Amino acid sequence: MSLPIVSWVRDADGGWTLPDGRRREFIGLALGLPVFAWFVADDVGPLAPSQHWPVVVLGVCCGVYYAASVRPTVFELLPDGLSDMTVLSLLSGGAGLSLLEIVHLATPTVVFLVTAGVTILGIYVIRLVSPLHDGLQPSRRGAEPPPAIE
Repeated sequence: MSLPIVSWVRDADGGWTLPDGRRREFIGLALGLPVFAWFVADDVGPLAPSQHWPVVVLGVCCGVYYAASVRPTVFELLPDGLSDMTVLSLLSGGAGLSLLEIVHLATPTVVFLVTAGVTILGIYVIRLVSPLHDGLQPSRRGAEPPPAIE
């Protein structure tokens, strides 16, 4: 028996595939957020959330709001042709890293982004281990429909 996370990247034929939906977002946040925090903290200095507590509160609220209600709307607004690999190559390639070197981000901005990302990641971890959720999918709302009469 393999780990459940390994099954996210395996297809029915046993080949490798990319996860989709919240699973892809979870893996992207889990891998990308520490790299972003390390890279930007090297530029702005140590991130001290206790010095910027209003920004931390705002980041937590925005992270919860995104994960709970805004995410489907955001993904409906994105064009269908926009590939995740295009965004990943833009941000991790020369253009994204050069942009971070040119544009100076203030410490409160970085604290806000990291706090919101950690909040979203925390919500996804809770959904992943919760017996009340089906993995990373949000819980169903409403009553079950009655069974069909035969």
